[in-house]
Amino acid sequence: MKTILSVCLSLCCLIPTVQSQNQITGMVRDIADKPLPFATIVLFTAADTGLVRGTLSTEKGDFIFENIPAGNYFLQFSMLGFKETRSAAFALTEKPTRKEIGNTVLSESAAAIGEVQIVALRPFLEQKIDRTVVNVANSITSAGSNALEVLQRSPGVQINRQSKSISMSGKEGVLVMINGKITRVPADAIVQTLEGMNADNIDHIELIHTPPANFEAEGNAGIINIVLKNTGDEGLNGGYSAKVGYGRAEKYGTGVYFNFRKHRINLFGNYAFNFNLNPQVFTNYRGLQQGANFIETDTRSDRAYTPFGAQNAQLGLDFQVNKKTVIGVLGTFADTDWHMRAVNKGTNSQNGVVESRLYMPNAETNRSRSFAGNINLAHQFSKNQSLNVDVDFINFDIRNPSSYDVQNFDGAGTTIFQQELRIDKKTPIRVAVAKADYFFNIGEKFKLESGGKITFTRFDNDVRVDSRMPQQDWVVIPEYTALFHLNEDVIGAYSTASIKVDAKTDIKAGLRYEYTSTNLGSAEQPNLVDRKYGSWYPSLFVSRKITEIQNLNFSYSRRITRPQIRQLAPWLIFLDPSTLDGGNPAVQPSFTNALNVDYSVKSYHIGVSYSIENGPIRDVPIVDSLTNRQISKPINLNKSKVLGFSLSVPLQPFKWWQMQNNFYANDVNFDYNLEGKTFKSSNFTYGFSSTQTFTLPKHFSLEISGEYNAPNYWGILKWNATGALNVGLQKDFGEKWGKLRFNASDILLSTNWIGGVRQPAINLNVNSSFRFAERVFMLSWSNTFGNNKLKSARNRQTGAAEEMRRM
Repeated sequence: MKTILSVCLSLCCLIPTVQSQNQITGMVRDIADKPLPFATIVLFTAADTGLVRGTLSTEKGDFIFENIPAGNYFLQFSMLGFKETRSAAFALTEKPTRKEIGNTVLSESAAAIGEVQIVALRPFLEQKIDRTVVNVANSITSAGSNALEVLQRSPGVQINRQSKSISMSGKEGVLVMINGKITRVPADAIVQTLEGMNADNIDHIELIHTPPANFEAEGNAGIINIVLKNTGDEGLNGGYSAKVGYGRAEKYGTGVYFNFRKHRINLFGNYAFNFNLNPQVFTNYRGLQQGANFIETDTRSDRAYTPFGAQNAQLGLDFQVNKKTVIGVLGTFADTDWHMRAVNKGTNSQNGVVESRLYMPNAETNRSRSFAGNINLAHQFSKNQSLNVDVDFINFDIRNPSSYDVQNFDGAGTTIFQQELRIDKKTPIRVAVAKADYFFNIGEKFKLESGGKITFTRFDNDVRVDSRMPQQDWVVIPEYTALFHLNEDVIGAYSTASIKVDAKTDIKAGLRYEYTSTNLGSAEQPNLVDRKYGSWYPSLFVSRKITEIQNLNFSYSRRITRPQIRQLAPWLIFLDPSTLDGGNPAVQPSFTNALNVDYSVKSYHIGVSYSIENGPIRDVPIVDSLTNRQISKPINLNKSKVLGFSLSVPLQPFKWWQMQNNFYANDVNFDYNLEGKTFKSSNFTYGFSSTQTFTLPKHFSLEISGEYNAPNYWGILKWNATGALNVGLQKDFGEKWGKLRFNASDILLSTNWIGGVRQPAINLNVNSSFRFAERVFMLSWSNTFGNNKLKSARNRQTGAAEEMRRM
């Protein structure tokens, strides 16, 4: 690792700077031959493939471009109140040259200037020093969908709907943030929250592969930050949307966001409602060798009725106390309500002969509700010094009752056993956070940032399982009933330094320390988990501007993935009478060292990453060969190594046709121990996505997007390839009537999860499928209102920006 780090740093700092020392000079004047100060001069390639550099004329009307590489170019001149003018094309050679453009005369525009608007369509993908930005707001096929679907279309991101987990660049353990706030809730609740979030309220998504030290060290795969729309302009403004669609069943939703800013007051908020009825089918097969007999269990769950409703709301107020101090309050509310009625059927066979059958109707409810409150103080001591303080409180509650009517029959169809099960699961979570950040600029080339943070988490996991035989009373099953309490405190401090070495090189280095104290137990089993540990987390970013159109970025970070609370708690939940999911108090945190090197030319981008994770946490199915019972629970594998490659190629064949193409490839290697045996797995996986946007006459636009993900491992289970094809048509009715969009998504029904695991050495032979896919047709409409032409309000995040994930 040290060798790789040294080589990469050397490459970044020793990039040759030899290039043509060409200069371009000239003068901008009006028709009276007077100099025009502060005119805009932009240098383009002669093929008009992109902007190279821009500048302003001086008070004397002259301008200069320096260090321009060889090539063919032209200049574009513009100024408010004057007609835009272009120069003739000219060539610069490798031999250093001073190109004299001479005087360029701008004539006044005859049109009266009432209002000037500068409108630019942001590219779908933007590469920055420490993150990739996916601009969702401009995507036609994203309209009417939800945040989970939009995230799944982002380059290098995969959503496992079965395990309710998210991976990025081939690595699990992604931290999800919304408006800079970490969603510190159970992983399955994160997926539900994103599924209930209206995509029309999303502005852009940030993919942060190696977060700097000012971010909490949690999340070995990096951070995904979903930024919602908020105009932030003075006066009253905002937007609203509505959608209705149908797949295998109905879908609909609505959303609104607003901002009111006047003098010292800034009031802002948003609200979204989403409903989705998505029938599903799950299957699970396992084969087990018991001596001379081969035992097979095959189950199918038809989930015909699965209504899902979600609401998300945010309301905030900032007050400008004086020129240097701002106080703000922010409240965030989320409510998800998911119900399921299913019919589960199964067969148990021995040596190919059916010995028993299962018929098990069941009902399940998953209701979660959360509220987060924040108080923020921002103070500017001077031009170079500022302080930001946050205090947060998060209240999260989950109710998950379910019931089962278990009916067993022999091979001939005669009833041999009947039982009812009911499960009540309550999970209240409380989090308190205090955070302070101090910023200090020393001149123009050195910036220092330091801060501290303390997080208190209190969690209860109350599970009660009852059973009863026909005509009998309910009886508690002690094996599956328990009330566990968790107390976890995390104290962290960090410092980062940003240095501008020269005009082409920037370095940002940081160091973070975190101390964690975790205690999990119950009245019957106190101190089941009692851990105290601390660790250092360094990070480094180096950015090198090779030429005006070429950039090289290097980054390194060390991060931790703490077990989620649901992974630690020793709970069990039935998928069928012999197939269960559960937790594991023995699971330990994992640590990851990650490197990234990114090279970009104009808007083209190539990235290479490498990471080593010690003790990765993965869900693994374990089959008891005596009882034929399958339990899936998290365990620590030994080590994971991921070598990743990404490529982003935006193209514009014609002015009316734009395309964004993304490709990724990951070489993933695991080694792990199961039942005393050592295993290794290696998997090369790849995928690509493409978005084609066509500008049509009469304000119509057509967008076609697709993606493909090759077979991949999640833990030790290998899943088949997935993909999607989506088509969207948009009609823009202008500022008054907004935009109308019609989408067809997952046209090929190719997003189902189908896979399994084959390990005969430990009698592990499992096949599973999770069929969520449906062809959805959606009609959506969005519009904006109010004043959107004045100054912006401040942009801030809360102290709990990194807290709402691990429960």
